[in-house]
Amino acid sequence: MSPDAHKVLIYATWQDRLLVFDEPDFPEIELQVPGGTMEPGESPQAAARREFIEETGLTPSQPLVHLVTQDYSYWKDGRTICHRRHYFHVALAGEQRQTWLHREMTPDSGGPPIRFRFFWLDIDEARHQLGYGMQDALDFL
Repeated sequence: MSPDAHKVLIYATWQDRLLVFDEPDFPEIELQVPGGTMEPGESPQAAARREFIEETGLTPSQPLVHLVTQDYSYWKDGRTICHRRHYFHVALAGEQRQTWLHREMTPDSGGPPIRFRFFWLDIDEARHQLGYGMQDALDFL
């Protein structure tokens, strides 16, 4: 199936924990990892770095390492949508905040800024709590 969009997802780890976020203003939205849509002509590597910085407010000192590319399909508005997901990993060093709020100023939806609440979860716990199939490539860490 030809993908409807190309996405990047970033598994950021620190002290054997995974960076995740929720949306305090939209409690029905499931737990996620940073990521987003690739722009036309943008490489997966460049998109992953851009999306990570935009969504988290963090600038990683280490390179983001490509893990795997997988297709993810779901049903919406009476049709199957396919996203080609490029998964990346970045290991964060030094001291990190336990939790923080950050606004995504350029959401994929094109709407107003979205408030994200970031925090760390044990990787096995994240495997059971992440939504939207975002746990699918955790075995590649």
